[in-house]
Amino acid sequence: MTDDNHSTRHEFSEMVGNVLMSRSDLFKAFLDPRRDIDDDCGYPKTNEITGDKYRMLYDREAVAARVVEVMPRESWQVQPTVFETEEAEHVTPFEAAWKELHGALRGDSWYQDEEGSPIWEHLRRADELSGIGKYGVLLMGLDDGDEMSKPVERREGTRLLFLRSFDEALVSIAHYEPDITSPRFGQPLLYRITFNDPRDSSQGGVGLPLATIAVHWSRVVHIADNLGSSEIFGVPRMRPVYNRLWDLRKMYAGSAEMYWRGAFPGLSLETHPQLGGDVTIDRNSIRDEMENYMNGLQRYLALMGMSAKSLAPQVVDPTPQIDVQITAICIRLGIPKRIFMGSERGELASSQDSSTWNDRLRDRQVNYLTPRIIVPFIDRLIAVGVLPEPDGYSVVWPDLGALTEEEQARIAVQRTEAMVKYVGGNVEALMTPLDYLMRVLGMTREAAMAILEATLAAEEESVEEEEGLSLEYIDEETEEKPEETEEVEEEETIEEET
Repeated sequence: MTDDNHSTRHEFSEMVGNVLMSRSDLFKAFLDPRRDIDDDCGYPKTNEITGDKYRMLYDREAVAARVVEVMPRESWQVQPTVFETEEAEHVTPFEAAWKELHGALRGDSWYQDEEGSPIWEHLRRADELSGIGKYGVLLMGLDDGDEMSKPVERREGTRLLFLRSFDEALVSIAHYEPDITSPRFGQPLLYRITFNDPRDSSQGGVGLPLATIAVHWSRVVHIADNLGSSEIFGVPRMRPVYNRLWDLRKMYAGSAEMYWRGAFPGLSLETHPQLGGDVTIDRNSIRDEMENYMNGLQRYLALMGMSAKSLAPQVVDPTPQIDVQITAICIRLGIPKRIFMGSERGELASSQDSSTWNDRLRDRQVNYLTPRIIVPFIDRLIAVGVLPEPDGYSVVWPDLGALTEEEQARIAVQRTEAMVKYVGGNVEALMTPLDYLMRVLGMTREAAMAILEATLAAEEESVEEEEGLSLEYIDEETEEKPEETEEVEEEETIEEET
């Protein structure tokens, strides 16, 4: 880059900074200059919240980790199916290679189903880690023989050796694409990735690689959630609720400290009023006495000219205040509270809440996970030669609203009981069977007509069987009568001879 280009970029950055500063000053002019709520409440400024601070909250605060993980874990509770054609009996080379890829990442394993594949586990993990900061990356280890800083050349039969996921705290973008005529203008060209977090003191051993390695973009799938005007950096999932997480941190710490101090009642040492105010106290001996009482096994206080009174503990239940903060977080994230708390299962959730939540998960699967994570990953594998080039492929997610076997059995029992009451109550005069099946049981016209036609066919078959049995009975009677006639004639002949 020439000096003129560098100077121009520097001037442009200063101009943008001045515009943003002017807007900030204008916004502050409408606020009360006597107070700064962020400073009073201990909230850090937005520009002071770095990726390391987000990672610190994620590692040490339970609610912050839940904010990051709730959407990925709920979205990946089912796994999609990748196929080239809908013909199940015909397996294409792309489908066969995709199935073999799942087994290759497992190592020495005989497990062959796509469900439970390590590929989906890596993609889910990358989805989680990318939400801690502004982005995350999924690194693909390939056996092309080149250094990771070199671009990947397409070679048929290239193998995928491993996958690794990293959050923003372990990744930095070293270079961007400067060519404005390139389709990748402004996109990262080179990453610098630290393979092991140096902050994790539990990682030990000889030869553990902690160095930062340069990686070319063709070996990386860039993942960023909550994108706005930028295609590279998203909004961290904790940023919109950062102040609420900070309040919860103070409340949890304050409630524990309050209990620690209040559960053990304090003592007030008072001298006798008759001694007056000018009393000499042996503080050292009193301190030793209190030390033996509080931290030792001594259960008495030997005080001279003084009395000890117990102070009433001041312990307050923090649940209402904590509940208010969690409610505010759920409102901002648009997540039902019971789902966020991890307790919305079975009868705990209304059908409307469950349906609305499933619709949102389905929207995230179709409009984010598929186009932003799964498709770029598969396309990159095709581009480098790990997978053969197909005519086209599809990614289909299972229906989240599908009923379980228990739910299906319960609905079947309820419908059967309703039908029994309909037939036994002689409601046909008020509502025809077709209207009942469609309006009350909610069946489609085709399904209702199929049931009624099957019922009529069964009735006709039953009538035919009854008629057939009647004819057989008549035939049997007819066949028996000639025998009786012959017996009567023989008896008459014998009588005449006699």
